[in-house]
Amino acid sequence: MSDLRKRSVVLLERWAEAAEAYWLDLGNGAGCYGPGYQQWGVQSNLNYIAAMATLADQEGVARGDFWRGRALTALRHVLATHVTGERLGNDGRKWGNNWISMLGLERSMHGVARLDSAMQPADRAALRGMLRSEADWLLNPSRGAAAGVNAGLWGREGKNNPESNIWSGAYLWRMAALFPDAPQIEEWREQAHRFLINGVSVEADATDASMVAGFPVKMRHVGANFFPNYALDHHDYMNVGYMAISVSNVAILHFDMKQMGYAVPETLYHHQADLWRVLRGFIFNDGRLLRVGGDSRVRYAYCQEYLLPALLFAADKLGDQHALELAANQLGLMECEAAGGDGLFYGQRVEWLRENNPHYYSRLESDRACVLAMLLNYEPLVEVPKATGESFEESVRGGWLEQEHGAVMERSQERIASFSWRARGFPQGLCIPADRSDLAEWFQNLVPVVRFIGEKDEDAGCHRSLLGYTLDTFSGGFVTCGSVMVGVNIQLDEGAFCTDQAVSHIAFAALPDGHTVLSLQYVMATSERVCFIKEVHGLNLIVPNDIFNGYSRKMDGAAGTVMFNSPPASDEVIETGSNWLSIDESLGVVSFSGGPLEVERSAQRRAGVYKSLYTEVICQGHQKKVRLCQPGELLIDTAFAVLAGADAATTAAVSGGVLNFSAGGVRGVWVEGHDKRRYALVANFSAEGVGVEVLGDKFTLAAGQARVVSGELSVEN
Repeated sequence: MSDLRKRSVVLLERWAEAAEAYWLDLGNGAGCYGPGYQQWGVQSNLNYIAAMATLADQEGVARGDFWRGRALTALRHVLATHVTGERLGNDGRKWGNNWISMLGLERSMHGVARLDSAMQPADRAALRGMLRSEADWLLNPSRGAAAGVNAGLWGREGKNNPESNIWSGAYLWRMAALFPDAPQIEEWREQAHRFLINGVSVEADATDASMVAGFPVKMRHVGANFFPNYALDHHDYMNVGYMAISVSNVAILHFDMKQMGYAVPETLYHHQADLWRVLRGFIFNDGRLLRVGGDSRVRYAYCQEYLLPALLFAADKLGDQHALELAANQLGLMECEAAGGDGLFYGQRVEWLRENNPHYYSRLESDRACVLAMLLNYEPLVEVPKATGESFEESVRGGWLEQEHGAVMERSQERIASFSWRARGFPQGLCIPADRSDLAEWFQNLVPVVRFIGEKDEDAGCHRSLLGYTLDTFSGGFVTCGSVMVGVNIQLDEGAFCTDQAVSHIAFAALPDGHTVLSLQYVMATSERVCFIKEVHGLNLIVPNDIFNGYSRKMDGAAGTVMFNSPPASDEVIETGSNWLSIDESLGVVSFSGGPLEVERSAQRRAGVYKSLYTEVICQGHQKKVRLCQPGELLIDTAFAVLAGADAATTAAVSGGVLNFSAGGVRGVWVEGHDKRRYALVANFSAEGVGVEVLGDKFTLAAGQARVVSGELSVEN
């Protein structure tokens, strides 16, 4: 048994014992994992089946027969409560025959196959009836208001379905392989091809005459789910997580067919190599997803889990020499989180969800159990790629741009810098050392925070609208400038309503020195509104301080060194007395305007609605008190640099400052880069073009335009 599988068995066996707390005994020998509610409750139970059936067969497992019995009992509950079964589910309804019902089946079949010898004839008959019922439903499917096979670029249109198209096509192909005597087998196969061609689909497919599975690609193409450079607008934001989910569903069928000796459909691999070339650039070297567009759910969960089978697939089918190392590193993150706990995977970090929502919490636990079972079943099938000697960081170095979606990233040996205008809770910037995933948090990172009465914690970021942006790249960096309306469509008590309350202007540039980001933030209340602000601050560098860094951050500043241990006894704002800070001798931040930096702390976990990380927020001008905001009031006006890989001495020695201009709305900042060259970022946040001179270079800045200037470099945006 390989080291990867040995480590997986240890995690999974320990989890199985702890997960008994979520076993629901329904009497008369019946039961299931979790509450078994519609959709994710059913799928959690299916995940559990796959995990326990696989665990039971592993060498050295102490209670193999018991776990096999648990899996079989849980499977019988699934069969009995399906629309083809004889009883209602735990929420008073039967499940199945909808767009997502076959996802849990796809993810569990690698484990269900291990139960065949333990099944009774009645079990096999019920299983056959359930599986074929789901396949037949997919011949005339619907998702939301859209019927048939659909695809679309924008999440808001309701047709962005890459992941469900892939799992639906994979499921139909699987059914055709399992039931070759089915009268509708050819319909299943053709519908499978149609779904799969429209999984990782792009606009160019509409004219692609290449023959795939007997027909030109364009004949089956119904729409593009991905942008030309494979950005994905799933759930209405730049969703790296669902890029990984899309690959994982291909991986599942790939390995299951390989295990059983069946052929895979040619359409299964449509654009998979193209997508993987982009997706691998959004992975840290420790196996964590680099979510440049943020995450609407629990940090480092769900989508992160299903990167594991995607990595195995990338090694086996796509020949990625680093994929198995990344898989081993991802397993290390799981071990780190489980260490010292009670055996549950998330029992320490996601305690709030564990206590407040057992339904959703048990689902998260089951996803990790399921992918560990996939590793046990799939890793022996992987043909190890030949190594070339190139390091992972060398292999992902370079830039990526999706202009239409407003997303950009530049990755060097020392720095990852990105900006996404359509991130979750848009926008979002990042500047972190390439090897420090523990320093990355997503939601509205490095953008100004202005919140109004009527906004709730759970909908932070919803009351924003993107007004526009410009974005350009150059060798080793990028520059972007744009504006966001904040305080949009807020309902207040007794029928009151406020909207369009302030405009947030941002310029953000990754410099070609491979270390530094410069940014300008300029926020003004709109002139036609009287509004009430409840929170405001600039800069907003969010630093996780949780289990993966030992609950402690060292911050150096002009006033000395302070250790920030999580959690604090109470919510607080620490005045640092310094315009610069170095975090763990790895990440520096320097403010060139306003007062000293502050650290805003919370005694509770934050990072999204599910409260899954302790964080420290480095900010400036922090106010958290309801006050009247005057029309046209200047709320934030700040300029700063973030330096990846900078220790305290380097951060303290940074030279730079604000550039002053006579024209209103024009802002600028300069810094001496890591390469000892002087760089300036200047932005025109006004409504008209303005002539400026920067570092001896005279030029005109159009409204909403920013430019990076150096002695030898001038890149216009």
